[in-house]
Amino acid sequence: MAYYVYSVIDSYSSIKGGYVRLHVIKTSPNNIKLTPISGTVPASGLVGVNAGFFDDKTQTVQSICIQNSTTVQPGGSSVFACGYYNNDSTGHHVNKGTLVWDADWRTYRQQIIQSAAELTIGNPDRYWAQGGLSMHLQSDSAWNTMRSNNQELVNDQFPTSAIPRTALLYGNSLNVYLVITTQNVTMDVFREACKGIDSSNGLQGIFLDGSTATQMNVPNQFSFSGGSNRKLPAMIEVVNNVQL
Repeated sequence: MAYYVYSVIDSYSSIKGGYVRLHVIKTSPNNIKLTPISGTVPASGLVGVNAGFFDDKTQTVQSICIQNSTTVQPGGSSVFACGYYNNDSTGHHVNKGTLVWDADWRTYRQQIIQSAAELTIGNPDRYWAQGGLSMHLQSDSAWNTMRSNNQELVNDQFPTSAIPRTALLYGNSLNVYLVITTQNVTMDVFREACKGIDSSNGLQGIFLDGSTATQMNVPNQFSFSGGSNRKLPAMIEVVNNVQL
């Protein structure tokens, strides 16, 4: 038995007109730990991927990144950027897709929220919440509406730029999938490719930070740091709490 499975999936994108290579870590949501780092994911030696958005200059976390009511960086609600709020690049709190795992209720939910104060949870000591951008994998119309009208995409992810990408997915099986591509692709292409990971599993998920922030480490199997050694303040770590 293992507590995670790493795989490489070549998923076809009709938008791209070809295959997108996805690197996937599949694990239990109970194995997710939102972990502060000061460096790259590969250099940490830990299993996992980059977390949400952040500020390069200050090395502060600009996406909700909170576990058991503790923000990934110190400060909580009194600090603008520590993992308590979803912020945009202009310095404002904004509503963004935030993935929540509630261990007591054994359920995921995506909430479009600005702060951890808005989270719906069963037990404040048994959950994690990671902010990003909703992928709307089960609704192309919802995605198209968001893509057309939602300013956060323009400010934070350059949706039409071809860059490496990162996502955090979940499905009906309750497993969680940490996904990156090292290829330069648009949001639309990456989103379509992610659907091919397990088309029968009702996958949903969020985009995390991308481009040179896209990082993954699977010891002795694979590592990638976005073509640079960009320093990150936080990562999504996979730890051995339960076996798959």
